[in-house]
Amino acid sequence: MKKITFIMFALGATFTHAQDTFDFESYTLPATESFDNGQAAGGSFILDQIVLQNYYTVDTVWGDYWAGFSISNVTDNTTPGWGNQYSSYTGSGADGSDNYGIYYGYGSMDALTNNTSIDSFKITNTTFAALSMRDGDEIGKQFGSIYNAQGSIDGTNGEDYFRVWIYASDATSSLTDSLVFYLADYRFQDSTQDYILDAWETIDLTGFGFQVAHVNFKFESSDKSGAYLNTPTYFAIDDISWGEYLAVDEHSSKTVTAYPNPFSDKLNLTNYEGSYELYDAMGRIVHTGVVNPGESIPTEHLDRGTYRLRLNNQSDRLLVK
Repeated sequence: MKKITFIMFALGATFTHAQDTFDFESYTLPATESFDNGQAAGGSFILDQIVLQNYYTVDTVWGDYWAGFSISNVTDNTTPGWGNQYSSYTGSGADGSDNYGIYYGYGSMDALTNNTSIDSFKITNTTFAALSMRDGDEIGKQFGSIYNAQGSIDGTNGEDYFRVWIYASDATSSLTDSLVFYLADYRFQDSTQDYILDAWETIDLTGFGFQVAHVNFKFESSDKSGAYLNTPTYFAIDDISWGEYLAVDEHSSKTVTAYPNPFSDKLNLTNYEGSYELYDAMGRIVHTGVVNPGESIPTEHLDRGTYRLRLNNQSDRLLVK
């Protein structure tokens, strides 16, 4: 039985920082060599205290498409082309794990609650992007060449790059900062230093000086046609580290506990009396009430799924039925 712990907020409180990492391994995929691109549900993946935006669109004319985040365990890191868009270039997640995320196009990574921070994550190339840059294809050039994919001199002199700008902001978006990370760089005077990233690297967000709650991404490439990039705008992501800022009353610390998690027909609370609200994954209130000492919250009428519990003067917590 797993318990979800709340720390009560009060005057004169001090703050502690609890940290955890979501490595995608607890996410259930349909099978080996498979992926979830949002077709089944769309919207967002809620993973621990992190929300990964997904946009899946049904298009009967041109074909369905997606953007944002998908989740994958595909290991094929040798087949080029769009048909292999869900594979990391390492052929696995970070540290050889099975599951990882794929980012494409646009979409944000967000903290679930205002007291959650996004501290770091690991990143590498996808097979689709890496092989396009390494070998060239019908759209993207071979990096290091003076020619574009159509065989014309493109003006780069072979000094190619593929990079992603990482934009961070706090919960209110009043504090912002950014950093740039190179997924490939062929601009070195010594060409033996040119590289296409083929390992997992860590992006540390803790140096920004504020609690990062939202992360957005923008791709740039030396290979482009007008405003459009010819390099496939993908990267793989894993091991998202997040922290919670917990307030503890120095004078009378009371721990509020909600259990079990997952829950079924009732949810128990310790050290709490007062109002509560339960929200579904779409942010809709599905149950409200008041709980007294020794009482439980009745939940037998709720469908299976993910819920947020909000207590008076508490930070929200994620629960599963």
